[in-house]
Amino acid sequence: MCGRYLIEIDDDELYEIIALAEANSRSAPEGTGAVSGMSFAGGEIFPGSVAPVITAGNEARFMLWGYPSAVAGRRPHINARSETAATLRTFSSAMASRRCIVPASGYFEWKTLGKKSKEKYEFRQPDNAPIYMAGIYSRDCRFAILTRDAAPGLMDIHDRMPVILPKGSAEAWLGGAPDVLGEAVADLRFSLAG
Repeated sequence: MCGRYLIEIDDDELYEIIALAEANSRSAPEGTGAVSGMSFAGGEIFPGSVAPVITAGNEARFMLWGYPSAVAGRRPHINARSETAATLRTFSSAMASRRCIVPASGYFEWKTLGKKSKEKYEFRQPDNAPIYMAGIYSRDCRFAILTRDAAPGLMDIHDRMPVILPKGSAEAWLGGAPDVLGEAVADLRFSLAG
């Protein structure tokens, strides 16, 4: 599960994505659900926050983190299980035609230490390069991050983690290539900062 992540805007790649999302937000049409007229300072991203995502055509734009539930009154989904998202009514349409990439500097997980105690861990690429998490979005511009079983070295902290797309597979993911998820689950390299 990914319940919080980080965007540091001092990274050139992430700064460029944010600048494009800001430019696109200035021209977002009214009534489409797109977030308009926004600037972004970076930092920790919480559920319910507006954050940049990349959609088909490598278009960067701002969306709200929290995919609408199919059940009235339920909280929005911040994550979707990659193993079942394509078959669930809530996510199947987005998996087929509204895929996105969620750029980040890293993400956080919490290890349960006791009944009321948790320890926060930060996960990043070994070289501190940006990570690109697989996501889906709704028609009203709300997104969820796809998750998978945690890699063996991370399992003792949390049993789930985001699906990290291998470098160079972004276009395939956005274009709907079916084998990209399997490749992403198999190809993960991370360092751990506690």
